[in-house]
Order: sequence, then C-alpha cells, then structure tokens
Amino acid sequence: MMSVAVSTEVKIPIEGIKLRNGFRFRRGQEIFLTKLSDAFKRNEMNHLGVFVPGYGKTITALASFVVAHTIGIAKKLVVFVPRGNLRDQYADKNELQRLFSNIGSKSFSFCVADSERAFLKNISTDIIITTYQYASGKGGHKALLTFCESAPCMFVFDEVHHLSDDGLWAEKIKKFSHTCTVSLSGTPMRADNKTLFGVPFDFRRNGEKIEQYYVALHEVSLRDAHTEGKILKRVQAHVIDYSIRLKNKETGETVVFSLEQMASLGDGNDIDVFLARKKLRFHEVYLESLLAPAFKRFDEIYTRRKLQISTLENSGTRNHQLLVIAMSNKHAAAMLEFIRLYYPQFRSERIGQDVPEQERNMYLDDYRNGKIDVMVQVDMIGEGTDIKPISIIVKADLVRAHSKTLQQLFRGMRYYAPFGEKNNICDIFVAKDSGIVEILDWIANEEQQGIAVKQKRLLDEPRQMTPITKPETKWELTEVAQHNMFTHNLQLFSETQESTQSDSASAIINVAEREQQLRQECSQLASRLTTILRNSGKILQISHIHAESKKRFGKPQELMSIPELLQKKAWLDRCLMARKIV
Repeated sequence: MMSVAVSTEVKIPIEGIKLRNGFRFRRGQEIFLTKLSDAFKRNEMNHLGVFVPGYGKTITALASFVVAHTIGIAKKLVVFVPRGNLRDQYADKNELQRLFSNIGSKSFSFCVADSERAFLKNISTDIIITTYQYASGKGGHKALLTFCESAPCMFVFDEVHHLSDDGLWAEKIKKFSHTCTVSLSGTPMRADNKTLFGVPFDFRRNGEKIEQYYVALHEVSLRDAHTEGKILKRVQAHVIDYSIRLKNKETGETVVFSLEQMASLGDGNDIDVFLARKKLRFHEVYLESLLAPAFKRFDEIYTRRKLQISTLENSGTRNHQLLVIAMSNKHAAAMLEFIRLYYPQFRSERIGQDVPEQERNMYLDDYRNGKIDVMVQVDMIGEGTDIKPISIIVKADLVRAHSKTLQQLFRGMRYYAPFGEKNNICDIFVAKDSGIVEILDWIANEEQQGIAVKQKRLLDEPRQMTPITKPETKWELTEVAQHNMFTHNLQLFSETQESTQSDSASAIINVAEREQQLRQECSQLASRLTTILRNSGKILQISHIHAESKKRFGKPQELMSIPELLQKKAWLDRCLMARKIV
C-alpha cells in the first residue's frame, strides 16, 4: 500500500503541499513533484516518472494531482491501471484520507469505476480510479467520456508500459478530454518496442539510424533505491547449468548438451534435440536440478526465521515465502506435483487460468496473508501484488524480455523491515538456458553501485552541509554486457572492473592468452547477438554473424590479431546495443 517514507533533508516548497504529522516524501518523490510543479507553470503538460516498484508510485500520483489542482490545471483526476488489484490499491479510503491529511491537502471524493451508474450519478466526484480494460469497454468508455467532459481532468497512467500508442486501449483513451498527464512505470519499455501512449520522447542519431527514446521528468533507478536503502532487497542470483545425454534411436549416436549449448541451437538441428528442448522443462532431472538448490536455500531461511518468530511475543511478523514462475499451466501442475512429493513440509498451491477464479482468488489471498509458503503461478502475480516476504524466486519460464523479466523479479525484491537489514535478500534461481544472465548481471551491478554510493554518503554526511539535487535524467534502454557467472555475489567492485583495471595498468601481455580470451569473448557476443536476432524473428545461425564479420574485417576470426579482435568485439557490442547487425 502507500508506505510512508521519511527523510531529514530540508525540502523545497511544492505547490499545494504542506507536510504534516511527521510525513516526508522520499527523495525521488520530492524531486519529481518539484519538477512537475515547475513544468506545469511552463505549460508543459505530459510527463513520465520512472520509479522502481515499492518506491511509492501511488503517493506520487495522488500528490501530482494536488499540485495540478492547486495550480488550477485540473479539477478532476482519472487514474488508469492495468489490473484490478492496482485499482484497489489506489482506492483504500483510510490510506487516501491519511495521505491527503499528511500532505496538507483537502480531502477529495473518489469512486472506483466498475459500474457506470455509480459515478455518473455522482458526476462531481473528484477522482475516478479505473482499469484500461474498463475504459475501453462499451459502457465504461461512454460513461468516462461524459465524466471527462464535466470538468478539466488530469490523467495518471500507472504501469504505462502496458499502454502502447497503437493499441485499443490508447485508441479509446485518446477520445477522453484531458488537460495534463502523468505516466508512471518502473520499466517504461515494451518487448515489441512499440511507442507508449502519452509518454514524452525524443530522438537521437545512432550512425545512420534515428532512434526514439523516452524522456523522464525524473527517474529513480535500482541504483538510487539501493543508495537510499530499505526499499529493495539485495539480490543473490543463481544460474544453474547441467548436461543432458540424448541417444538417436535409429543410429545409436549419443550426444551430450549443456543447457547453455541447447539455448544456442536453432532450426535445422536434429529433431530429437528439438523435441527434447520442448519437453525438457517437464523432465524430473530438470525439475530436481532447478528446484533442489532453491528449496535447500528456502528450508534454511524458513527454519531460521521460524525460530526467530517463536521467540517473539505477538510479533505479527511473517516467514519467508517462495514464488515459482512456470511457463504454462501444465508446467505449473508438473512442478507443483514435484514440490508436494519431495517438499511436503511446505504448504504449496498453484494458480493459473485453468484454476477456477474463486479458487485462485482464495489461494492468492492465502498467499498474501502468509498461509501458503510456496506458490507456483503463470503470469498471475504481477504489478501491484505486494507480497514483501517473498524471498526466493524460481524463474522457470522462457520470458527474456527486459521489462517483463524485471517486473517478474520485482515480486521478490521489495524490502520487508521485520526481516532486518541482514536478511533482506532475494535469491533468484534460473536455468542457464533462460537467456537472462545479462539482466541479472545488470541488477547486481546497480545494487553494487548504489550501496557503494550509500556507504560514501554515510562517510561524507557529517561534512555535507547542503543536499545534492540529482540532475534531470533521460530514460533509455541499452543492452548490458553479459559476464560469465553462476552466482552473482555482492561486491563493491566486480571482477570485470578489476580485470579491466589490471589490463590497462600492466605492460606485459601474454599474446596467445589474450588472443584466446578475445576470441572466446567474440564468440560469446556473437552467440548472444544470434539469440537476440532470433527472438526478433530473424532466422539465422551464429555462422551468419561470423560471415558478416569476415566481410567487414577481411579475414576469419582465427586469423585476427589482438587489435583486430578488439575491433570485432567493439563491433559486436555495437550490434548488441542496436539489436541488429550494424
């Protein structure tokens, strides 16, 4: 819900905001609202705020309306959300009352738009909270048209990455009269690269190509959240690899593949390999390899927490929980069966579209309330489902999209104060063939950098007289280099950074070793590029990438010198950033 964030810094006055009752905005919320007030006065009416989940988008959205209302831009607010649970999050009467009291605003009337008659007969209602789906339906659309014409309206688009500019939802919303918009998301990007509705964007030149990127009024990144502290758990990611042995029934030929090797297999390979790839995730060996380490860790932290709870009187605190993300309903059923067979000491259930709605709502409520330890689910626990005690995630689906993967992982990354600083860790278990190692590496790096800044800030705090305001940033998604690792440990300086520093400082280089290292790095980058291009619909093999390199540099990789290999590596990095051969 709408958690209160406290800061001791001196605050710049924000239009319409007079903080009371000891309430303080988080640093990023204050910066956004200050910039928003100034922008509205400059007649700039459409804005994007990027906030990591758990940072307080609900508070930011409602405070933004107070600013717009005070300045005189909007008299009413319509909040659009993608899910009913997010709608309910905005519509908690006690929380709304507390918030408006804490920020020194008058209280506004509100209504959840799930019945046309409910808010049309109260057309003077100040705040309407609805879903994109309802706003696009025949009855809801007609009713909201009437409501939006009744007074100047501000729109808030929560989790705006759901709202593509050319989709049905956007087409319907475009017809609603409004004066200003605030779009909010932790991941303002789409896997299909479609433009988002109502989000400011700009252009830049990348070689011969003109690229579009979104412009955030303010961004609170993973790094910023870890710098502030007590917003996100630290992450410990475990990438599991193993080999499978396949035998051709006709020829008797036997082959062995690791998960990483299977991930690089494309069309044209032996049909047995292809079928094994499809069936692999149901195989007991696969399930044991992925689930056993996760449950070993879960049993450890669950038992330790259980002992802690037993020593507390009327603590009301919760134990750790585990979330399994399956790729289909059948896959979820197979995993639940395996879990119940080998780990009966934990209460486990599953939810999916094949589970009756009443039953899955009951299971989800029980999971939210801590009555279920392990939940296996298929895309049913998303934005707005705040279950902070989730401390272990097993990602067993095939989703590789950056934004969707982050939203999945965020389900277990929210800080839970009763665990204490030491035990606020989210363990993520994923198979080596999932293609998300680079995302995990990026998350770990953001965490490391954020904690490093926090430690430096704590050391400098006694000497620091005035707060430093973070300059305006522009949000853009870039490809992140992948490192070879199995467990992402928390270190202030990564091995990659240390090796780079060592290479630049050293005057002695083993040429053969350096060439071999660069050839391996080029091959790994080429493999990643092949996977990315296949995901975008292009049919090609890794040999096509090396052929393009040969045309560009005039020789095959095995004949390249160190400078030439460095050039090839730089070219492959550019290709990965552009997600195409450049």
